[in-house]
Amino acid sequence: MIRRYVRGEASFEERKLVTEWAASDPQHFKELEQERRMFLALTLHLPAAVEAAADTRTSRTRNFTPRGRVIPWRRVVRIALQTAAVIAVGVVVGLSLYSRKMETLSEQMLSIQTPAGQRMNTTLADGTQVWLNSSARVEYPILFGRNERRVKVSGEVMFDVTKDPDRPFVVETYACDIEVLGTKFNVVADEENGRFSTALLRGQVRITSRVDGQQILMNPDDVVSLENGKLRLSHIDDHDEYLWPEGYISLKNKNFNDLVEEFGRVFGARIEVEGSIEGADRRYQWGKIRISDGIDDALEILQASYRFTYTRNVETNEIVIR
Repeated sequence: MIRRYVRGEASFEERKLVTEWAASDPQHFKELEQERRMFLALTLHLPAAVEAAADTRTSRTRNFTPRGRVIPWRRVVRIALQTAAVIAVGVVVGLSLYSRKMETLSEQMLSIQTPAGQRMNTTLADGTQVWLNSSARVEYPILFGRNERRVKVSGEVMFDVTKDPDRPFVVETYACDIEVLGTKFNVVADEENGRFSTALLRGQVRITSRVDGQQILMNPDDVVSLENGKLRLSHIDDHDEYLWPEGYISLKNKNFNDLVEEFGRVFGARIEVEGSIEGADRRYQWGKIRISDGIDDALEILQASYRFTYTRNVETNEIVIR
């Protein structure tokens, strides 16, 4: 089933099963990636195999003449032309099949989604690095086409894109398309809550609204967000905000409610706040939390700044703050 999945031949139910299996355990995800890379390696080396086969045929033809026998030059020419024709047909057929296979692979989509409370990192066929935050989803072809490299994203994802001037890299979200050549940037595309933003860490990207066609050209340290249906350009205030692939939550410029909402997303928890919390609007001036220390440690850090107690159901990961 995994091999059918990476070849793009799996049914919808099989694709769903493989995706759930890969997301359930980091080791499963690694096994899926290994199978995908092996398939790509075999596919991408097909032209070399065709060429090697052609070389073998030429070699056999060259050694066919018994030692000491003289063949008239017209026959030599005829044999050479026939051999060349056979090789040419073989190479053309091989490359045609290869080209058709590449087109098929570029139309076959794979998808990966991280479970709530987990993060993943993967490498696309062109070498682009992708980090997925909790509950994020990326859909991408087995192999990119000749004209562009297009992926679809929901949730929070960071890309470090391999440069390829002939094939722009396009990230498609519910709100905007993001076009790049080679760069590193962070995307938040939360359609359910109407959140969209792009932060550029390196390189240059162009944002195009899918609503009204509005375009913004971004430079390093720019942030574009969607506000009231319009794109707004601003500047990155805190680079620690984009350390989540390294396992950190930034506290800077966030208040109690901001952090409780973020904790729910990052740790895959359902958090309910009963009543009002004194000083909930106060914002942190600095600081960050290590995600691997867990949600209890994160809430204890908040308790040093805000007065509250909480109970947690470990089985359901539901938290009530009072």
